[in-house]
Amino acid sequence: MDIGISFKNLREGKGKSVYALSKETGVSENHIHSIEKGSTQPSVAILERLLNALGVTLPEFFNEDREVLYPSAYERELIASVRKLDGEQAHVLLQLAKWLEL
Repeated sequence: MDIGISFKNLREGKGKSVYALSKETGVSENHIHSIEKGSTQPSVAILERLLNALGVTLPEFFNEDREVLYPSAYERELIASVRKLDGEQAHVLLQLAKWLEL
């Protein structure tokens, strides 16, 4: 895996500019560009900070099998709550979630 290329593809896919990412994370634009070009390897702490701003965890970023998901603690709590609902309640909640996406 080429971290720089993968990171740049992710950032662009999320529609986030280097400038906006820099302002949000406190990581300089030059450093982000260096990471994306492959001239600098980020520390784990910096990479995690950048990924968090893009809504991605380290395991998700390095996961090459896109079928495997790594839910956050919040998502795990949501899943546990949904599992307690009956079929109709779960269906209503799913419809509400889809409506909120709009």
